Amino acid sequence: MTDAALNGSAETAAGRTSRRFSVALNVAGVGIVAFFLVRQGLLAQPAWVVALTGVALLAWLLRSLTLGSPWAASLLTGSDSRGPMASWELAGTVAAVVAVVLGSVVAVPTQVLGYLPALVCIGALTSSPRRPLVLGLACTLLSLLIVSLAVLANGQVPPSVLLGAGAGLVVSALVGVSRREYRTSALRQRELLDDRIRLAEEREHGAALAERSRIARDIHDVLAHSLGGLVLQLDAIDALLDSGKTDDAHARVAAARGLAASGLDEARRAVDALRDPETSADLAGAIDDLVVTHRSLGARAELRIIGEPGELGPDAASALRRAAQEALSNARRHAPGSPTDLMLTWSGDAVSLAASTPLAAGAATPSPGGGHGLLGLRERVEALGGRAEWSVRQGSFVVTAAVPR
Repeated sequence: MTDAALNGSAETAAGRTSRRFSVALNVAGVGIVAFFLVRQGLLAQPAWVVALTGVALLAWLLRSLTLGSPWAASLLTGSDSRGPMASWELAGTVAAVVAVVLGSVVAVPTQVLGYLPALVCIGALTSSPRRPLVLGLACTLLSLLIVSLAVLANGQVPPSVLLGAGAGLVVSALVGVSRREYRTSALRQRELLDDRIRLAEEREHGAALAERSRIARDIHDVLAHSLGGLVLQLDAIDALLDSGKTDDAHARVAAARGLAASGLDEARRAVDALRDPETSADLAGAIDDLVVTHRSLGARAELRIIGEPGELGPDAASALRRAAQEALSNARRHAPGSPTDLMLTWSGDAVSLAASTPLAAGAATPSPGGGHGLLGLRERVEALGGRAEWSVRQGSFVVTAAVPR
């Protein structure tokens, strides 16, 4: 399970416990208010007062059990279904409005004690971000109007009762609005956290894909260079043995063994690069080693260096080295016998490699491993902010790669 899932589970469990405690407090509050109303003489009041007060208390209780908070339905049912949540919210809203209206009507006959359900539900209506704030404010004004009319109609209630009821109403509404802002802020923070987690996961996925592509390019470069050359050498050895030229065949075997050893070294170097990026101690020397191996296979190649060699990042050096390797491998596969001219140019802000091989007179049968090297080269170089191109110029196939220093 991810850290985000663990945090979400912990928050849900804490929210569920807090909400159940809130429900218990509301249920206890309904019971306590009902007890004091009866003790105060509610049952001696007219039947309509008793009935409306009882309905107001029941509406308060129903609003508590329907859980009017934004997380209520998911905490109660363990589900995030929008349908059940909407029905719970609707029932809670209707119950809260009924409690406000009836509690306001019986505020004067019950000496303000019966007004408590209205005050509590005013706070609930204004505190939930899922309900429009205008609904809570409208119920607040309606309650104040009902209580004012009741005080005026009675004529014997001191103005202090109206002031106390109004003060309680204002305090309840302000507390509700404050809780609404807190809940809204908490929801926004949770959404921002979810967005950050999602972006982090996307970045990790993108980095994994990029690393996977880099590994695939390294594997291709190693296999195309060594195994492709081995196939050519084995074909040549087979032809020499058929013609009885054993001495030449032995020389080819030695060259093939050298190529295999070079390929093994390349594989080890690729693995080391995955574990710890290599340093570009001697780019020219690394390319010259490739030229020597190319010559040992009976091919021709020359390396020229223009400019003063300097420091170059390990990724850039590896890209240029792979470019030289790909150019020489393609020359052996597609233009055997044709010389390859490599030119390594150091300038102030970039290092470039150009490899030129005259086109063969006839089409050669390509050996296994071809088809992806040049595309992989372009991806590798462009990832470093450089450029890689290949084209036919004046009868030669030219590959160029340039990377910033």
